[in-house]
Amino acid sequence: MGKIRALTIAGALAFAPQFAQAADMLPPPPMPEPPMLRGTVSPEFSGWYLRGDVGVSANQLHSTSSDFLVPPTPPGFRYDSSNLGGSAFMGIGAGYQFNNWFRADMTAEYRTAANYHAVASYNGAAFVPNPCGGLGRCPDVYTGSISSAVFLANGYVDLGTWSGITPYIGAGVGLANVRSGLFVDHSIGNTGGGYSLGASKTNFAWAGMAGLSYTVSPNLKLDMGYRYLSLGNGTSGPIICQPAGVVGCPQEVQKFKIASHDFKLGMRWMISDSPAPVYAPAPQYAPAPLMRKY
Repeated sequence: MGKIRALTIAGALAFAPQFAQAADMLPPPPMPEPPMLRGTVSPEFSGWYLRGDVGVSANQLHSTSSDFLVPPTPPGFRYDSSNLGGSAFMGIGAGYQFNNWFRADMTAEYRTAANYHAVASYNGAAFVPNPCGGLGRCPDVYTGSISSAVFLANGYVDLGTWSGITPYIGAGVGLANVRSGLFVDHSIGNTGGGYSLGASKTNFAWAGMAGLSYTVSPNLKLDMGYRYLSLGNGTSGPIICQPAGVVGCPQEVQKFKIASHDFKLGMRWMISDSPAPVYAPAPQYAPAPLMRKY
C-alpha cells in the first residue's frame, strides 16, 4: 500500500512541469489601439491674417437730382442724362480665419476719381426774354469728378476646397465717404454757367461678394472676386454763377446716389499657426502574464 502511494506522488510530480507550462502559454494580449483625437482638427489654416486688394470699378449713378438754395427753381427742370466713368481702387485689411468655412475681416480702401457728366434742361420759354434764344428748352452740361474712401466689416463663407481652390460668398457693411471735386456748369444761354468747389458726405455702405481663393502655400492665399458695392449718396457744393455778381443765381446743389460693380485681385497672408491636435491619454492595459518554461 505504501508503494502505491509513493508511485502516485512520483507520477504527479513528473507531470507537474507540463501542466504549469501549458497554463503559462495563454493567448497573447490584444494590441493596444492608437490614441484617439479629442474632437476634429481642420487641415485648413486658422488664425489671424493680413490682406491687400487692387481692382477696377464700373460705377453707376442710380439717381441724380438738384436742389436750388435760392428761389425760384428753373421751370420744368429735369435731367436728360447722367453717367459716371470707371475708377480703380486699392485696399488693406486684417481678419481672422475661425475654421475651415468661416472668416471675417475689416478693410479700408481708396477709390480713385471717376469722371462725372450730366445734361439737364429747363423751360426757357417761361422767361421773357428767352435766355437761350429760339430754343424751347435751355440745356445745362455739367462735368466733374467723384472719388471715395470705403471702410467695411466683412464676413465670408468658404464653400469647400478642391485642388487648392476654394469658392466663397460674403457680405459687408460699413461707411463710405463720397467726395466731389470741381463741378462745372457749362450753361448755354445768358447766365454764363458756373462752378462748385466740391463737397464731402459720409454714408452707410454695404456690399455683396463672391469669388475664388487659391492656396499658394500654407501661409499665402490668392483671391479673385466680384463685389457689388452700394456707396450711398453724394453731393456737389453750391454752384457759383459766373460772371461773378449775376443776379438771381440759384446756387444749385447736385445730389447723386452711387453704386459700383467691382472686380478685384488680392492676397491673404496668414500670420499665426493652426492649433495643434489635442490627443486623449493613451489607454492603459494590464501587463501580459509572465511566461516561463521548465
